[in-house]
Amino acid sequence: MPAASLQEGDTFSLVSNDSPLTILTRRRHLQPLWLLDLEGHDSSITLRDDEPIRPLRMLRAFDLTCQLCTRTARRVLDLPVHGIPQTWVCDQH
Repeated sequence: MPAASLQEGDTFSLVSNDSPLTILTRRRHLQPLWLLDLEGHDSSITLRDDEPIRPLRMLRAFDLTCQLCTRTARRVLDLPVHGIPQTWVCDQH
């Protein structure tokens, strides 16, 4: 997964290192670079948009529509665990 998909609060590791890193703040440094402040680290790191990372925790909210009754609900999913939802059926079906 490319570093451009990271957001504040995400936890990831670099491909060359298995240590988990949690993002406190993320800001554009110079195109195509991101400056990341990390939990437990005194200095920031810089990542390119296309730099490969290993996602460990990436919570994202999705508005999902039931495929049977068209009811809509917001669900928070962890992308490395659940992936991006393609379909959904609500609890009433």
